[in-house]
Amino acid sequence: MTVILKAHGPADLLAMAPPMVGFLPRNSVVLVAFRGKRTCGAMRFDLPASGDRVVHKRVVTTIVGMFCKLPAVDAAVVIVYTDDEFGGGNAIPQEGFADVIGRRLQLSGFEVRESICQAADGWASYFDSDVPVGGHPLALIAESTVARAIADQRGLFPSPATMTDRVPRAEQSQRSRMSKRLAAYRNLVSGLDEQDENSPCSVLDVLGDIPIFVEGALAWDDAALDANGALLVFALQGPPVRDLVMLQWAFGLEVGDRLWERDPQEGPFDGPDDADLAALMIGIGPRPDPHRIEGSIALMLELTSRTEDADRPPLLCMLAWLNWALGHGTQAGLHLDEALAIAPTYSMAQLLESMMCTGVMPEWAFERVAPPK
Repeated sequence: MTVILKAHGPADLLAMAPPMVGFLPRNSVVLVAFRGKRTCGAMRFDLPASGDRVVHKRVVTTIVGMFCKLPAVDAAVVIVYTDDEFGGGNAIPQEGFADVIGRRLQLSGFEVRESICQAADGWASYFDSDVPVGGHPLALIAESTVARAIADQRGLFPSPATMTDRVPRAEQSQRSRMSKRLAAYRNLVSGLDEQDENSPCSVLDVLGDIPIFVEGALAWDDAALDANGALLVFALQGPPVRDLVMLQWAFGLEVGDRLWERDPQEGPFDGPDDADLAALMIGIGPRPDPHRIEGSIALMLELTSRTEDADRPPLLCMLAWLNWALGHGTQAGLHLDEALAIAPTYSMAQLLESMMCTGVMPEWAFERVAPPK
């Protein structure tokens, strides 16, 4: 559904930006993209920690390079969010950085329609030649026309609530149940070598067809999640299953079946026929199904909340990649930070960090999406 809001000034633009990126940014720069008169998305980047103009130019080169990938975009609004303050003066914080990014956007052929700073104690337009002492009151943002319209259509926008640094913990009873079942599955597998090869092991039979099992997981209700969630978490602890399930959830059962037809002793992407599958991992290929990814993220958040730290890193890496695949780089980074805090040497977390810390986003995030009919 298309939502039309008309911004009549900087306060309206400041009210509009957080719902577009999904949260209230801090120490960030947001570029709101326009095709003609209408917005078509927003990109958020961390502000550079250094005030050195050379550093600013390097950072801006990366930012504007990514912005240039957006198809048919011809204009931008720059919004700088900073914890700095006006401090009773009228000098706008981060003015040097805003100047560098504005100039670079114009040199790249974009019209810069507005450039605004939202500081800790006020806001102002960098285009304003008569900034009031202390900036404009932050209360004007909440009182703006757009803020009121968003409040009236709250269900159409992402929540602007601040993101959490880690996945919240579920109730103790759910976490205890998850831990006991994981321990039981590990004990069962460790004892298989001592059993006759024909011995029944019905509790693990469902893992004989993992694509079907994980495909069904996307439709689990609370009862099914409680009954089968620990088995899924157990299966996802291994790198091959973790990565292949992640791709199946993003791209569909057909991709999952193709992946699992491989020799399980091979690496996941070793042969020439699998080059395109390896490319999917680094964001090259057709656009994944966002509805499937959103469903898998919801499932993984619930499972992660029930899981103790020792078993969280694989799940957090999956959450990081799935969010990254949607273009939600900030949320992906938070999940990755949690994984690295728990297990600094976890190889998947290190790999994702090396990829994401450079600001790389999947190529499909820059494709133009046709509006729904």
